[in-house]
Amino acid sequence: MTPEDIVAVLESRGWTATIESAADVADLVDVDDDGLMKCVDGRLSDHPGMRGPKTLGGIYAIASLRGETSLDALTAIVEEVREAGHVPSVHGDDHASPPPMGCGYFKLWVTGQLDGLELPEYTAEEGQAAVLDAGGVYEELQGGHAESEVVINLVPDTTLEPQEDQRFVVDGWAAGSFGLDVGRYLGLAAQTVELLNGPLVARIIVP
Repeated sequence: MTPEDIVAVLESRGWTATIESAADVADLVDVDDDGLMKCVDGRLSDHPGMRGPKTLGGIYAIASLRGETSLDALTAIVEEVREAGHVPSVHGDDHASPPPMGCGYFKLWVTGQLDGLELPEYTAEEGQAAVLDAGGVYEELQGGHAESEVVINLVPDTTLEPQEDQRFVVDGWAAGSFGLDVGRYLGLAAQTVELLNGPLVARIIVP
C-alpha cells in the first residue's frame, strides 16, 4: 500500500489527507530502548518513555490483528515486544471505570465494534494484570480527548511524542515490523478514530 493509496482510501471514507516528507517534520524522533510500545492515544501520560512506537492499544494491536485472544498469548506478546527492543505496554486513564477501560481501542475490541476481530477472552483489568505480571507497563493517561489530527507515520524506527496540542500518532511501520497486514491495520486505525468521534484529518509522513 503506497502513501497515495492510503490517501485515496481515507478520502473515500470522508477524510482529508495529505502527504508530508520526514525532512519537513521537525518533531519526528528516533525510537529508543526506553520507549513504550504504547497506544496511539494523544493524551499525556504518567510515564516518561514516550519515544517508542505508537500502535492501536499498545500491544493489543498485535494480539487483536493476529487473532490471539488468550491471556497466554498476550503474555507471549509482552516478551516478543521486549525482544524487539521496545517496552510493552497497555493503558487506561484517570477517569474510566474501571480505569483500564480508558483505552478506546480495547473498549471497541472487547465490545465487538471493530470489523473482523475475534473478541479477547479477558477483561481490561485481566489484561492489565497479565501485562504487569509478565514485566510490561501499564500507563495512565490524563484528561479527555482533544486530538486535532491523525498522524500516520511510515518512517521506520521513528515516532512523535505526545504533546499538549493532541494528535493521534499511528506508527504504521511498526505494524509491518511485527508481521501485521499494514493495510488492514490502517483500516482499523481509521475505523477506531471514526468510532471515537475523532478528527477525520490525516497527515501521512513518508521517508
